[in-house]
Amino acid sequence: MNLLNNVPLTAYPLTIIEIILNLGLAFTLGLTITGVYRLTNRNQPISSSYVITLVLLTMVIALVMMIIGNSIARAFGLVGALSIIRFRTAVKDNRDIAYVFFAIAAGMAAGVGNYLLSIYGVGFLCLLLLLLDFLHFGRSRSGLYVLRLQMTQTASTNHDLETIFNQYLSDFRQLALKSIRMGQMLEYTYNAKLRDVKKLSEFVTTLSTLEGVERVNMLADDEEPES
Repeated sequence: MNLLNNVPLTAYPLTIIEIILNLGLAFTLGLTITGVYRLTNRNQPISSSYVITLVLLTMVIALVMMIIGNSIARAFGLVGALSIIRFRTAVKDNRDIAYVFFAIAAGMAAGVGNYLLSIYGVGFLCLLLLLLDFLHFGRSRSGLYVLRLQMTQTASTNHDLETIFNQYLSDFRQLALKSIRMGQMLEYTYNAKLRDVKKLSEFVTTLSTLEGVERVNMLADDEEPES
C-alpha cells in the first residue's frame, strides 16, 4: 500500500514539441513496419485496410501511452474502457498477428519518448524480417503438397490412382482416410512430392477424370488446409 501511495497519480507534463515528435516518430515507425510487411508478403494479396490499420494502431498506442503517462488511475481506467471492446475480425495468417504486436510495441516505445529503443529496436527487427524473407526461411520445399481427394471405393479406381501417382509423383505417403456421406465416399489425404512442379495442373486434371473421383485438392504443405 505504501508503494502505491508513493506513485504519482498525475501524468508527466508534455510539451507540444514532444507530442508532435512522439506522434511523428510513431507514424514513421508505422510506415516502416507496413513497408516491411508489404515486401515480405509481395507474392500474396494484401488488404489495404490492414496496412492502414498498422500505421493507425502505432500512432494510437503512442497517444494512449502519452495519455496514461505515470498515472496508475488512468491506466486502470483505460483497461476498463478497452475491456468492453470485442474484435471479431478473423486473422487468417499468424504473421499478421505478429505484425499487430510489432506495431503496438513500436507505438508504446514512441509514446513514452524512448527514441533510441524505438528506432533501433524497430530497425533491427525489420532488418531481421527482411533477411529471413531473403533466405526463404520457413517456406516449404518445392514440390511438396498435401493431396486430398474424395472418391468411391473400387478396385479399378485404386489401381488407376496408383498408376497416376507413380507417373507424376516421386514420393507419396497416405496420412489419413475417413468416410463421408454416410459411407458412400472415402476421403484420402496424402503427402505428395511432384516430379515436376510445372505439371501440377496436369496431375490434378488427370486425377479429376478418374471414374469415381469427385473432388481433388492440392495444397502446398505450408498453406492452411481447408476444413
